[in-house]
Amino acid sequence: MSDGCVTTPACKPEFKFPGLNGLVKINDCKTTNTSGSACAWADVELQASNFLACKLKTTGPIALCYYSGVPGGSIDTPGCVLSADKKTAQCDCYKISQNSPAGATYSYVDINSILNKRVYLVTVAICGKDGSKCLNGANVSTTPNLREAPVCAAIRNKTLFPGADVVSDFTPILFQSKGVTSYACPTSGTGNLYAGCMTAPCHATDRTDPSTGLPLVSCDCPTFNGPNQVGNPRIEDVGSCSPDPFVWSSAYTPPVTPTVP
Repeated sequence: MSDGCVTTPACKPEFKFPGLNGLVKINDCKTTNTSGSACAWADVELQASNFLACKLKTTGPIALCYYSGVPGGSIDTPGCVLSADKKTAQCDCYKISQNSPAGATYSYVDINSILNKRVYLVTVAICGKDGSKCLNGANVSTTPNLREAPVCAAIRNKTLFPGADVVSDFTPILFQSKGVTSYACPTSGTGNLYAGCMTAPCHATDRTDPSTGLPLVSCDCPTFNGPNQVGNPRIEDVGSCSPDPFVWSSAYTPPVTPTVP
């Protein structure tokens, strides 16, 4: 144990972000006790307070990779392509800014998935392991003046990944237009490869998404092999959790164990 962080060989990062890895110590902490999915890039959510709320007005734009995967389909979502070694994926993601699209006010960072180790440790020290001491998805509507997490300042100051134009996190702003599902993967076995894009570094492109009119950015997302739930409804048409050479941007919420009376 060091710096309040429990490390494990399973969470030793084997991926590299071109031009950025030397600037950032990748988080090798065991961020949850979830069996087999304890690493930051597994993108595990245990409860609503894990999603730290950051005001887009102050952080500036972020990338939304929630809908990245197999491109096209009836909802015309962007692609996410595996690297040759399958350790990362290059994902096209929507650039979200305050009120672009209309109504966008907050983005949300999963505290368990902060890839910058220094920022993760500072954020946990201030917000608690579960994020409950800072503004988050569970309290943003009732106590909007609660302090923002340090990770929000890191997004604003571009210190999460120096050299990146934006970083990836989450917002439900496109749920109404693009839909949402929770497609459990894999359909057999214990896991499959998926892209864990939370806080991944992204770079601007000169492309615009035709279906939303939003700018597209290119994000380098680490991959993780484990159980997950894909939120992009496109997977219901594709019918595959492992659509190689594409890969779904996904995350994992463990099942709740019933309390025995």
